[in-house]
Amino acid sequence: MPVINQAVIAEAVREHWRKALRYCAVSAVNVVVGLSTLAYALEALDLTPAIANLTAWMVSTGPAYLLSRYWVWQQLGANSVKSEILPFWIIAFVGLTLSTGTIALLGMITDNTPVLMLSTVVAYGVVWVAKYLVLDGLLWPKAGDESVVEVL
Repeated sequence: MPVINQAVIAEAVREHWRKALRYCAVSAVNVVVGLSTLAYALEALDLTPAIANLTAWMVSTGPAYLLSRYWVWQQLGANSVKSEILPFWIIAFVGLTLSTGTIALLGMITDNTPVLMLSTVVAYGVVWVAKYLVLDGLLWPKAGDESVVEVL
């Protein structure tokens, strides 16, 4: 008869929450970098909303990948273009596409920088949860997870 190992379950839950908090911290850093760049591109460089959004994406996505890979999911081996980099950038491109479409449409109505910045936050927020699930489950699942069920 299988026996559920409560200690293993408790540790798995704790590790999941630690990882989720690291993911939130990386996201917070990415939001600050991205929004700062977006505001600068809109106000100081006077770029169109879509080009400003692309600029912010280009500045923030590389650090987001590196922080996610090395700190959140603690991957220390070689980078894999096929199984890590390409899927990460595809997800990032989905966020870029959604946020650029949103900010471009809103930019036709207003040039209010805080409103435009909020529109990108909302667009990226839609992708944020899905991105965590994909990164956690497909790109960087924890290798060697202990079984929560032991057979006696």
